[in-house]
Amino acid sequence: MLNDLFENIQQHLSMLDLALHCSQKIFSLAKLENLDGVISETDNRERLVNVIGMIQQKIENQINQLNAAELQEADILILKSWFQDLSTWSDKMIALDRETVELLSQQKEDTTKEIAHIFKNKEMFKGYNNSSKK
Repeated sequence: MLNDLFENIQQHLSMLDLALHCSQKIFSLAKLENLDGVISETDNRERLVNVIGMIQQKIENQINQLNAAELQEADILILKSWFQDLSTWSDKMIALDRETVELLSQQKEDTTKEIAHIFKNKEMFKGYNNSSKK
């Protein structure tokens, strides 16, 4: 049972690394203003996060079934390390997501200003373009 738990923890940590890599890729694509890539990677990350949630639930159930008297100090250290890694990963994801949202918000604001500027120029051009009047 303990070996299954530790294998699930290893798999969980690997998936956390993949999700963090996905978030970094999303940020890079956002910097390049590749919105299709951002959407695609966001979908991939969402699927990863769902799998991570299922694995985490399984691990938590396994932990709840453990007999504390049978655990050795090394086992407890592994579980503590896993909880710490989970917390660290969460902090990194939140920080990276915050940066990505700020970047995308700035791009949205810039695009809105550009559209307004184009619309204004088009309206001004209509006033000078007398060939459209009969």
